[in-house]
Amino acid sequence: MRNWVNIVLSLVIVTLVGCGFHLRGEGGSFAFPYKKTYLQCDSVIICPGLKRTIQAERLTTLVNKESAEAVIIVANEQTSRDANNFNSVGQIASYLLTYQVTAQVYTPKGEPLSNDIVVQNQMVMAFNNSLILSAQQQEEKTWDQIHQNVINSLIRRIVYSHPLLISPNVTESK
Repeated sequence: MRNWVNIVLSLVIVTLVGCGFHLRGEGGSFAFPYKKTYLQCDSVIICPGLKRTIQAERLTTLVNKESAEAVIIVANEQTSRDANNFNSVGQIASYLLTYQVTAQVYTPKGEPLSNDIVVQNQMVMAFNNSLILSAQQQEEKTWDQIHQNVINSLIRRIVYSHPLLISPNVTESK
């Protein structure tokens, strides 16, 4: 009976692999639709992480503006930290941390290749007044996680905003 179960399980796995099924994060690699890209994001917090991710994943080659196929400008960064919840004595029990950034993709001549790409990420962070140092470390870690989420979303949005990847059958809603 045990051999029968192993055989059936093996067939199921082979069938799933054969039909193109991939585990999340496996086999789903993609690259920028532009081979050479200039990235301009001077004072944006996520800029070093964005450059590092693009280079580590080999999504595109970062070059100077003159030899680039596309220019990506990351700007309009907004950060907020708002009280989200209060405890029974009126002290803040949690914060809502929000980070938003806007990117534009242009040709080297300055013609837009897509609409503005706005990416936002929010997380709720629990807060305890008696553990100030711990709360500061937790907040830094949460901000790092938010920034990485935004970087990942921004890369996906840039890849899928390419005009050739957008279906011509899609109509805009008005």
